[in-house]
Amino acid sequence: MKANLHVGWPREAGASGARGRVRTRVRWAAAVLALANAVVYALIGAGVLSVLNGAPGPRPGLIVFGVLAGGAFLLGAVLLMRFDRRVLWMVGAAFQAFAIAAYFNVAPQRVPPYEVWGLSLKVAQAVLLVALLFLGIARTTSPAAPERR
Repeated sequence: MKANLHVGWPREAGASGARGRVRTRVRWAAAVLALANAVVYALIGAGVLSVLNGAPGPRPGLIVFGVLAGGAFLLGAVLLMRFDRRVLWMVGAAFQAFAIAAYFNVAPQRVPPYEVWGLSLKVAQAVLLVALLFLGIARTTSPAAPERR
């Protein structure tokens, strides 16, 4: 008996042709950005990347921050790879907007207020925000087919 194994992205019901290919590419790009953010946050939490002045190495507050932020981005990457649900992408976009705004609101209270890793993460998160907004707003099916939500 021959097993029917499928490796890669699942075909999206109703998302065929050029529209389906664009959505799949945007989901791939967004998943890669989310994974990259997860790795950077994990490295910050582990003390490998320094974002605050002081002695290098792990700090308890940054460990928790790195695990939570890295875990959230890892979850986002898994969701992007597994599902195509507009409501997920709009919720993800809201979280991205909150994270970006929170960084710039908290930055003046830190030393240094802005650093390369934080700003690099915010650029990647802004691109991820745009991708999530596209996925959340753009139609998932042809106009004649029922809309998936």
